[in-house]
Amino acid sequence: MAEVAPPPQTVLIVDDEQTIVTVLAAGFKKAGVPTKTALTAEAAMALLETEQFAAVVTDKNLPGKSGLELLRYVNERLPDCARVMITGFVNTESVLEALKLGADDYLLKPFESIMLVVERVKHAIEHRRVLAERRRLSDALHAMEKSLRKTEAEVFSSRTELDLLQTVVDLRIEEATEALTTRVAELERQHTALKATLKELAAIADEKLKQRLLAEAEILS
Repeated sequence: MAEVAPPPQTVLIVDDEQTIVTVLAAGFKKAGVPTKTALTAEAAMALLETEQFAAVVTDKNLPGKSGLELLRYVNERLPDCARVMITGFVNTESVLEALKLGADDYLLKPFESIMLVVERVKHAIEHRRVLAERRRLSDALHAMEKSLRKTEAEVFSSRTELDLLQTVVDLRIEEATEALTTRVAELERQHTALKATLKELAAIADEKLKQRLLAEAEILS
């Protein structure tokens, strides 16, 4: 089995408010989690093109592309990357849309506790890793089943070929036996006819020839 690469550890923080970015980065640093930051969705996408991240924590409202567009980007291209949406203006529609786009959590600003945010992001990361491991094991199981089915098909094919070969051999032996039996019967018939002929000749030959022919007949017996 191929060696599995260790999962990424870095969290990407995306918010157009530098203060929020700084505070969140400090909280993750305190928890021993490395971070990178971006002030726009476009800058975040550029980082995601070149680096692996354990999670993306993004504000919903960003200049240019929105946090929801960033969420859609991650959902389509990086299924193993956790994603957490943050916003200061929440409504049911935006929450449902975020969840539909694959958000693992939805947090409100201002945060009650930065370390609580860190813990919820870490929980989202673990959730994504469990899903990734489940998918990896499922793929391995399907590959094993496919290999077994292929092996079974090859064994069945080999057995079929062997059975066919055995049938051909049996037919050939049967044909050869019949031919040999016919040939032996023909030889016996010829032998009987020749013996009878010699006896007939012996009956009309002189005594010396008669004895010779009788001796020949005896040899043939």
